[in-house]
Amino acid sequence: MRSARVLVILLVIVLVLGALGGGGFVLFRGRGGTANKATIVRVEEAQIGELIEIVSAPGEIEPKTKVEISAKASARVVELPHPEGATVTKGDPDADPPIPPSVLVRLDSKDLESRLLSAQASRAAQAAQIEVERARISSQAANLMAQEATVEKARRDYERQCALLRTNDVSQVSCDDARFRVEELEAQLEGARHTLEAARLNLKVLEHNLEVADEGIAQAKEALSYTTITSPIDGVVTRINAEVGEMVVTGMMNNPGTKILEVGDLSEMLVVAQVDESDVGKLRVGQKAQVHIQAWPDKVFPGKVRAIALSQDVGTQGAKYYETEVLLVDPSEQIFTGMTADVDIEVAEHRDVLVLPSQAVLGREVDSLPIEIRDRLSEEDRSKTFATVVYRYIDGKAVITPVRIGASNATHTIVESGIAPGEKIVVGPFKELEKLAHDQAIKDEREAKVEDDAKKKAEKAQASDFNDVNDVQRPSDANAA
Repeated sequence: MRSARVLVILLVIVLVLGALGGGGFVLFRGRGGTANKATIVRVEEAQIGELIEIVSAPGEIEPKTKVEISAKASARVVELPHPEGATVTKGDPDADPPIPPSVLVRLDSKDLESRLLSAQASRAAQAAQIEVERARISSQAANLMAQEATVEKARRDYERQCALLRTNDVSQVSCDDARFRVEELEAQLEGARHTLEAARLNLKVLEHNLEVADEGIAQAKEALSYTTITSPIDGVVTRINAEVGEMVVTGMMNNPGTKILEVGDLSEMLVVAQVDESDVGKLRVGQKAQVHIQAWPDKVFPGKVRAIALSQDVGTQGAKYYETEVLLVDPSEQIFTGMTADVDIEVAEHRDVLVLPSQAVLGREVDSLPIEIRDRLSEEDRSKTFATVVYRYIDGKAVITPVRIGASNATHTIVESGIAPGEKIVVGPFKELEKLAHDQAIKDEREAKVEDDAKKKAEKAQASDFNDVNDVQRPSDANAA
């Protein structure tokens, strides 16, 4: 009875295998055979959508407002009160009480103080000399008035003597003496006038020298004030380039002078990006941007174009670029000056356009294209060295197709002609796209996955059937023993 049951089970198994036909065999043979397999690729349908055209450029984070503090007086640094990172203020004289500005640098002032004292002493001596000269002029002016009165009196006496001479009341000698007296006094008066005029001119010279001395004192005071440098803005000390005891110098034509430190307003930060000259014409102030900072690789910071340089700079490799300021809008992290960043500036928005992933768009030598494909190119395109192509997915094959493209961004490209919406296009993997050939057998990775899952399921079922056979045979072997 037991042997009959075993026989029935074996018969059922045989019938099941028969129902499967050659499936189990083909599956096994397929796993061990050497037939050529289709290349597995990723396929997407060409779709109508939108594309935001961007201009990308590297840059560096800087404060929106920063000031480099340089020396206006050549002297030695005696104090740097604030370390890097310290908050400083420009002060507020209108506050109650007034807020003094932060002192950033103190320079050695001994020489300048001596210069000021010397200038003040020289000025005091000149002022005293002026007072003496003024007193002398005043005295000379009084004497001149007295001399003028004496001359006037002598003239009247001469006139009286001349009148008496006409009536023969006096001699000619008396009249001549009176005339000689007038001439002598007039000569003395003229000399006094010249002396007074010279004294007045000398006083003007002394007064001018006093003005020069006052200017010298003002300059000495200004130079002395340069030894105490205060913050011109509210901000943070971002960099210190000098040390206490170091000699700093003022700038000249061919020497910018010593840059002692830098203060920046970190409340607003921006990226100074180096935009290639071929892209700068697309930029406009106010355009939106996305900022990628290396310190936060998984974050994107919004920004907008604040300024575009009007003159170019030249990079280390000779490439020309224009510095473009991109202001960070409400950054969510504390961003530091000097950080490396990349900016993507949105320069145009294209709607209702046919777009593909950029890696699906390839360049192929025109001479390498199949003749039937090459013949369909325009005369202009045939004269080029390279053609822009994509691979369509048609009946399990890759069909190379020339296309005309438009704008692109980091991920997608606009296709202006050559394919239609809804057509299946090979979009990856890139390593397969690079090697792909026209009419090559390919398979969509999604279809391949469905088939692979079905095969695995069949293999699992087949293995289960064989296990059942083994389980049935073991009791029979035991009974036979």
